Amino acid sequence: MNSKILFLDIDGVLNSKLYYKNSFNANEDHSRFDPYSVLLVKKLVEEFSLKIVITSHWRNGMVNRLMHELKRNDLLEHLHSDSFTPVIRPAQRGLEIRLWLDEHSEVTEYVIIDDTENILDNQITRFVKTSSFAGMIDEHYNQAREILSPAEQL
Repeated sequence: MNSKILFLDIDGVLNSKLYYKNSFNANEDHSRFDPYSVLLVKKLVEEFSLKIVITSHWRNGMVNRLMHELKRNDLLEHLHSDSFTPVIRPAQRGLEIRLWLDEHSEVTEYVIIDDTENILDNQITRFVKTSSFAGMIDEHYNQAREILSPAEQL
């Protein structure tokens, strides 16, 4: 079975400084994820039948909070059964992604969405860099679509 993967960071992708400054209210029952960024991720996941693998530091020590937020934002159902990349110290996202891919030969395509360029050289063509200030926006969604779309459909 072929599969397509979205390697997803959380901070700077699903949330941002702008979201926390303008919308998030810790005194209310607000999600820690920006609803618009979540919408873009869901749209991408559904359009390309992607499974999500979490690369964020949330997978190491904040798993309960992460699962709560993923469920609350209807993303839990899109997680791959092996939903986290391995944790390496010091952190090296690109190597963690490569190790995960080495264990999953069924993966035919992938995209990495992160606000830091902590990836390997051979992953750069599959990488979308977001901003910790604004999180995932339309521009990043379109970049991910270009990575995942066959050339003849562009």
